[in-house]
Amino acid sequence: MGFPTTAKSATGNNNDPVNPGGCRGFTFVEVMVSLVVLCCGIVLIYKSFFLCADYLNNLTSRLYASSLIDEKIGDISKSFAEWPARALNLGDTSVTLSVNYKPVRFNYDIKLAPLPDVKSVWQLDVKLSWIDGPRSMRAQRSAYMIR
Repeated sequence: MGFPTTAKSATGNNNDPVNPGGCRGFTFVEVMVSLVVLCCGIVLIYKSFFLCADYLNNLTSRLYASSLIDEKIGDISKSFAEWPARALNLGDTSVTLSVNYKPVRFNYDIKLAPLPDVKSVWQLDVKLSWIDGPRSMRAQRSAYMIR
């Protein structure tokens, strides 16, 4: 039992009716299908790259916001320790930082009030908001201080 072979004529042409020239290669349809698959792969990689870049920018802004809130709570607690001898200083209501080479304006909303049940304990609420591209982002934290 042997492998089937194609018979060649004396002129060098084979008698294969499907491939009369004897050349083996890809058809136009096969090449086009492979190009479509390759382009789809490139588009998916391209989209995932920009999605990851957007998530990284969002995470960087959130890390800055968390640091700013911690710093603001520390500054207010120092001012609260010296109050009422000195005026209570809540600091600036906004700050602009460069995040990934773009200016981002962070806006504070600060509320300091005594707890209704316990007059010696004060609640400090610090909310921070900023614009990240088309989205409005927020972060907040609360702290308690004893007088």
